[in-house]
Amino acid sequence: MEQQIHQAVEIALSGNADVNLKNQAYDFINQIKSTEAGYKSCLEILIKSTSQPVNEGLKFFVYQVIDENIDKLNQEQLFSLNSQIFKVLEQYIANNIKDATHSRNKFAQIFAKTFCHVYINIYPKFIKDLFSMISTNNQLALDYYSRIILSIHSEIGDKFISRSREGQERNNLLKDAIRLNDMESLVINWFKILSNQNNSTEILENTLKIVGAYISWMEIGLFVSAEYINIILTYLNRTDERNVTCETIMEIISKKMPPINKLELITLFNFTTVITSIGLSDDIDFMEHIAKLLNAVGTELLIVIENQPDLVNQVKAELFRLWPLVFTFLSHEYDDVSQQVFPFIQHYLLTCKKNPILNDIELMSTLLNKVILKMKYDDDDSGLDDDEHEQFMEIRSKLKTFQDTIAVLNPDLYVTAIPIVINESIFNGGGKDNDWRKLELGLYELSNFSESLRNNLINVPKDSIGESKPYAIFQEYLIKLINSDFITKVNHPKIQLVFFEIIVKHYNFLNQQANRMDLIIRILEIFTSPLGLFNEIEKVRLRSWYLFFRFMKLTKPRITNESLVEEMIVKLQPLLVIKAELPTRDEDDDVVENGNFNNQQYLFETIGLLISLLSDQSSAPVKSKLLDIIFQPLFNDLENCISIPEQQRENQPVIALQAHHSLMAIGTVVRGYDYEFNMKYPPQIIEKVNQAARVVLITLENFPKHEIIRDAARFSFARFIPILKNTISVHLAELITLIWSAPNLQLSELSDFLGFLGQITHNYKSDENIYQLLNNFLSSLFHKIFEVLDTKTREEELMPEIIRDKNLLKKAILNFLSSMVLNNCASLLVTETNKAEFPEIIGKLFEYSYDLSETSVSKLAINQLINIVNVFGNGGKITDPKDKYSAALPPVEGIDEFLMNKVVHLSFELPFQKQEFDVNDAQFRLIAQEIAILLKSYQLKKGDVFVNYLSTYLMDMGLSQDLMNDFCIQLNKNDTKDFKKYFITFVTRLKGGK
Repeated sequence: MEQQIHQAVEIALSGNADVNLKNQAYDFINQIKSTEAGYKSCLEILIKSTSQPVNEGLKFFVYQVIDENIDKLNQEQLFSLNSQIFKVLEQYIANNIKDATHSRNKFAQIFAKTFCHVYINIYPKFIKDLFSMISTNNQLALDYYSRIILSIHSEIGDKFISRSREGQERNNLLKDAIRLNDMESLVINWFKILSNQNNSTEILENTLKIVGAYISWMEIGLFVSAEYINIILTYLNRTDERNVTCETIMEIISKKMPPINKLELITLFNFTTVITSIGLSDDIDFMEHIAKLLNAVGTELLIVIENQPDLVNQVKAELFRLWPLVFTFLSHEYDDVSQQVFPFIQHYLLTCKKNPILNDIELMSTLLNKVILKMKYDDDDSGLDDDEHEQFMEIRSKLKTFQDTIAVLNPDLYVTAIPIVINESIFNGGGKDNDWRKLELGLYELSNFSESLRNNLINVPKDSIGESKPYAIFQEYLIKLINSDFITKVNHPKIQLVFFEIIVKHYNFLNQQANRMDLIIRILEIFTSPLGLFNEIEKVRLRSWYLFFRFMKLTKPRITNESLVEEMIVKLQPLLVIKAELPTRDEDDDVVENGNFNNQQYLFETIGLLISLLSDQSSAPVKSKLLDIIFQPLFNDLENCISIPEQQRENQPVIALQAHHSLMAIGTVVRGYDYEFNMKYPPQIIEKVNQAARVVLITLENFPKHEIIRDAARFSFARFIPILKNTISVHLAELITLIWSAPNLQLSELSDFLGFLGQITHNYKSDENIYQLLNNFLSSLFHKIFEVLDTKTREEELMPEIIRDKNLLKKAILNFLSSMVLNNCASLLVTETNKAEFPEIIGKLFEYSYDLSETSVSKLAINQLINIVNVFGNGGKITDPKDKYSAALPPVEGIDEFLMNKVVHLSFELPFQKQEFDVNDAQFRLIAQEIAILLKSYQLKKGDVFVNYLSTYLMDMGLSQDLMNDFCIQLNKNDTKDFKKYFITFVTRLKGGK
């Protein structure tokens, strides 16, 4: 079998073996691992490997098999294995057989696992045998020894490995036995190894790791001595071992012990002197380790204070010795080094809140200065790399937290220091040397300063913040910022973007200024300059388009200067030229939009707003003229698209996309035009929007098959409605007809269309023309929607998104129905034109209510049944007094009996016959609450008639007389809120819940 194992491993590891042969080899190997014969054969290979060397691959496999079988061995086999692996190791050492690192680690792991089984009851001399093995200081012996000792810790002491309760109890017994029998010898032994710096780096590193690992569960008194500590500290000066030495020392000082002992231990290490003496090298990795060590020392000192506050004065002295080094690392040019001391700084500042004695003003002043300097971009940072920027902003965010905490601890220091930084960075020569980094820091701190005032970090009485000196300083700086010319002198995207962000962020401040309009005009000049909307850098240009929109939307300045607005609009016209670009797909097959149209829409909306803001009552002709300036290029563009032959339009989809963009732009301009005095739009404006509506319809007529054109037409009309009001009814009739007659309406488009109809119903609920339009259209609408929803296709089984879209369409038709009822147009459902469709609508409400495959649809359907009951549930006559057409319509015959029967059955069949209905589930609980409202609504409508019908049904269903009486009493006496609670309890109890 040994030969078979050898061949199988060789084939498995081969890079060019036949696939079938490889699979056979893998099957054989897996079989070997799980059989006793395989284990014995592998152990035999290992024993012979001392005289008959085997390759690394086979040896590692042998180790794996032995390792995986150790837990299956009995005591006799374990004793035998222990003896044999020691003999093999002795031979390796004698013959200087030094395997690869991973093989040595695996062999050490076997020793450690065997140790766990034999040390207490079978072979207590295990560790003493290890001592004997290294008595001659043979390097290979020491190497294996250090690996075995580390592996033993991994098996019994590693706190990051999750273990069973039984495993943890076994490990505790092993640790107790080591402490009793061998720990003192182990500690002495490690000291001897570390005392000989001629040992190999691997041995020394592993021994240092051993000290750091075992310290967590050994008696620290065995270890803590000046001699031992000095030996470890010497390794901070050795290049190969210094990083692991830092980690070891951190483990030592993190050892749990009484606070006074921890303070004595840290004092014994004398870190300040040690770290200063080794000097700061160019090895960044080492600097990180030293900074991390310093952070650990500082943190442990703060924990001493938390656990024993009366030691604060002694600890303070140690902390103040550390701070110069902390400042050194905080100021380090590499952020990876600086961040290592961040946790200590944050911990210290939080501790200062509880222990004001630590809040030293000189220390805080130095820390604040260091934090501010660290917030500045590095000299070699261009500020243009997005990844670097993101990393830097993460660091800045942490530094800002320190700054904010200092502000809370020392308001006077903060209020004095930050304005000096802002003034020197921005106004006192900040831009003279074109140092964008210095300016950017000043702008960043200006924004921080305002935020600290808004959050009242400086603890001013809330009603006095606006009159406080810090707020006056901020006002002064913001006005100086707006009026200064530094932004024109330092051409850097970071400066430009931060400037505009600050202005928009503090728009509300402008409302408090006497010279508000002058400041706004100045801001508009900067926005519309090459620094903003016309910036040559795309990222700045596109962002400023959005910020310009936000600024105008938030401030809405009433402008009296007509020529100024006209100049601005003419100036912006080059930015409004639309050039459609077809989307593409990236490597993940996701759609990628191309072109700038989405960003251009911010400009179109802003211009609409800008025109509407002209406040002179005689400015209507000017507004009309300005709308012409914007609309006419869009109209011309649409005319060009329409004039292209239909065949060419079909072959070039970019033409339809171009038309779509122009339609969207028209609607967006009108959306922006939302600021008229008392919303009384002058006739000239109404006519311009009316003209735009005609253009939209003409475009739709010429592109009837294109969904994007239909979407854009709906979008635009939704924006025309507030301005055109009732005059839009003729256009709406044509729009609805054109969209509805399209041959390729998609499920999602039908949902959007229903939402659009809901908006029309809401806006024109009192308009007779719209009422008649909907009346003529409603039956065909419901018929087509239900037909689409009832059509089952094979694609639904393969494409879950179709089921999703159908559920969205169900919600859309239910919401549209709700819109009719809530907007007092329920009479539309039962007019002479539509009453034949009404039973189908009611039937669908019950059908959707029973279908729990999409709980949100079921809930919404029950909600519409509540609306129907409230409107028709008392003799079939519409009871909505605001529905002005209801009086002329006769009652719906038979609806009372039908609804009552179906509602009662639904209310009890849904929760009790549907197995999946669980009121402990939030979604089903909401449905149950809707059912409760439905029952209560009917009771309020019909009173005893409904309760008597319900009681008969409950008795027929088999409910006891007492339960039935209780249910009906609760339904009668409780309001809706309390009955919902009762119904949930009722369902839960009857379904066997708690």
